[in-house]
Amino acid sequence: MALNYILLGKRIQTIRKKKGLSQAKLSEIIDKTPTYVSYIESGIKSPSLDTLILIANALGVTTDMLLAESLNDYLVVDIKEYDALFHDCSPYERRVMIECASSVKRAMREYHFLSKRKNSR
Repeated sequence: MALNYILLGKRIQTIRKKKGLSQAKLSEIIDKTPTYVSYIESGIKSPSLDTLILIANALGVTTDMLLAESLNDYLVVDIKEYDALFHDCSPYERRVMIECASSVKRAMREYHFLSKRKNSR
């Protein structure tokens, strides 16, 4: 699947607005012109990998969050839930939540055989 720059731009715009940043402020943070940010958000221009990373860092998200619609094994529904869950978290809170989720995943895989039992009592 090819990268859809229009969807990428819309995702950047949506996250930017959720974070309360104007195009001018984002452009200042990433050291690009407001016009260039506008072109990226509208899909007219495609950002370089360096610029995409600058944008992700400025918005406090990962690049896979920005590229969600272009990834084969990525569930768009899940990313929206994670966005809603993490959007107001500090980096510390995000790390703790990720560690908790990792522990739950390990336990589920370790004890998966219990879910297959018909009579658990």
